[in-house]
Amino acid sequence: MSCVRRVRNSVLAVYVKCGKLIWARRFFESMDEKDGVAWNSMISGYFQIGENDEAHRLFDKMCREEIKLGVVTFNILIRSYNQLGQCDVAMEMVKKMESLGITPDVFTWTCMISGFAQNGRTSQALDLFKEMSFVGVMPNGVTITSAISACTDLKVLAMGMEIHSLAVKMGFTDDVLVGNSLINMYSKCEELEAAERVFDMIKDKDVYSWNSMIAGYCQAGYCGKAYELFIKMQESDVPPNVITWNVLISGYIQNGNEDEAVDLFQRMGKNDKVKQNTASWNSLIAGYQQLGQKNNALGVFRKMQSSCFYPNCVTILSVLPACAYVVASNKVKEIHGCVLRRSLEPSLPVMNSLIDTYAKSGNIVYSRTIFDGMSSKDIITWNSLICGYVLHGFWHAALDLFDQMKSFGLKPNRGTFLSIILAHSLAGMVDLGKKVFCSITECYQIIPMIEHYSAMIDLYGRSGKLEEAMEFIEDMPIEPDSSIWEALLTACRIHGNIDLAVLAIERLFDLEPGDVLIQRLILQIYAICGKPEDALKVRKLEKENTRRNSFGQSWIEVKNLVYTFVTGGWSESYSDLLYSWLQNVPENVTARSSHSGLCIEEEEKEEISGIHSEKLALAFALIGSSQAPHTIRIVKNIRMCVHCHETAKYVSMMHHCEIFLADSKCLHHFKNGQCSCGDYW
Repeated sequence: MSCVRRVRNSVLAVYVKCGKLIWARRFFESMDEKDGVAWNSMISGYFQIGENDEAHRLFDKMCREEIKLGVVTFNILIRSYNQLGQCDVAMEMVKKMESLGITPDVFTWTCMISGFAQNGRTSQALDLFKEMSFVGVMPNGVTITSAISACTDLKVLAMGMEIHSLAVKMGFTDDVLVGNSLINMYSKCEELEAAERVFDMIKDKDVYSWNSMIAGYCQAGYCGKAYELFIKMQESDVPPNVITWNVLISGYIQNGNEDEAVDLFQRMGKNDKVKQNTASWNSLIAGYQQLGQKNNALGVFRKMQSSCFYPNCVTILSVLPACAYVVASNKVKEIHGCVLRRSLEPSLPVMNSLIDTYAKSGNIVYSRTIFDGMSSKDIITWNSLICGYVLHGFWHAALDLFDQMKSFGLKPNRGTFLSIILAHSLAGMVDLGKKVFCSITECYQIIPMIEHYSAMIDLYGRSGKLEEAMEFIEDMPIEPDSSIWEALLTACRIHGNIDLAVLAIERLFDLEPGDVLIQRLILQIYAICGKPEDALKVRKLEKENTRRNSFGQSWIEVKNLVYTFVTGGWSESYSDLLYSWLQNVPENVTARSSHSGLCIEEEEKEEISGIHSEKLALAFALIGSSQAPHTIRIVKNIRMCVHCHETAKYVSMMHHCEIFLADSKCLHHFKNGQCSCGDYW
């Protein structure tokens, strides 16, 4: 009879492995006697095809019919739930098997450790590994590999080295999986010599061994060594694959050597054995974006599509940051169109990035439209729109959205709190902003970062509470950085507090003595308060600084083309018209200007430097078309001065247009003679 049962179980297993679950179920139901092996086959089969509820129903039925449960049954369930990302359910299964007197074996522990590690719960994975050792279960190679991967993610080198020692004692030095994970760990923990030693000890290196070592060199900036190993790999019995090439391309471009990266990319296109794939294009796009070469990133993105390579989610997430500025609004729409054509809307990260990028490009209405159309939202979705509203000065909308988010049961994180403190700052709600800051630690057990402290200085400063701002700085548990002193300096500039302005600028100068803009500001402040000797020292340093001449630059989008203007520069084609238009502006603006703070600016006065670049861009936008445009979009590399700010307000009112101008401090939205910054920037 046992022979017949084994045959039937074998037939059932064949049906299951071939994915014929309907036939398998019929055969299973026709069996007179069903042992644990048959039940396990069916449960495993349903998990494999994604019918998890049916798998669990069979398990429940198995329990009701009092079929003897063994460790194999539970291991199937534990492994499957971990693969589904349901680690807590898997842990419940472990507790249930222990309550039934079934002892977890090495496979059980390995499933749990790898499950937690692969689902981002790396600390718990390492806790389980320690517990496993404590109860006396010896790990296998897969367990060791999973534990080392968890150490890599957490960058806990000390524990990783302990596990390495254990692997040596247990004889896993020749295990290629263990070796590869060790190379990866040592490389990412910046211990290249240790990674090299492990690499050299692996007798039968696979392609992952070579790729891990090459990636380690690239991450450390040793692209020359990475290329040497690449040549050796070509001479070995393990030829480079597409991942090897992509790793090298990424390494070169991320380390600033775009020529070598492009050369490799082009050689790859001519290679008979390995061809470019979407990831190859993504490497170039992400690299250019990281180098700040936004136009090159967009150029590669367009060429990728014309070369019949289809963008994926990684492509979109790499290229969208290249459009996160106000003169790139049409480019964002172009990429959004690609998302729709490629049916990438189900990707939550892609939609979150679109919300963020639309907001930064000046289209907060589009951000809200995408947000409202999303069927599922995570904390990043909410944060992206809340941050967008704050960026545009819509503090009331930001606070309303924050209340909605909490009503849905989502817990705010550091990013949420940063935006909400800034929203209260915009609203002038100092006491409520203080309560929010206190709640970060008291209610949510989150440690505030330097950005939160800087936001608090903005909160106090915007409302003119400079003494409270200074007390807050003195009580900070962390050392103030440049962002803190910049926030205080802004408050002093607006509210005219020269004493604190001197303190703030001197602290900034101590932190960044080589910054030409800080040098320019400190000279102006010393001139106001009468410190000629100190000013002389700064002027001496300024002369030694090779970046002394720091000109304002502005970029404007007109009819899908971006034009560049430099302070004091002129366009030959429009010089007479620009000059004529600008001649009529100052009288009107001067009458409207009511700046009562300290007159200190990052840019030299127009009498010295010439007309500021944003004014030239504004004039170009208005004279370059037959009728005044509805929307003008400008980016400036440094903070705009008060007079240019007043000019933009005047233009928005007189020409009935909206102006989005992003300078180094904030996004200004001028409309009907008002600015979203509330004249505080």
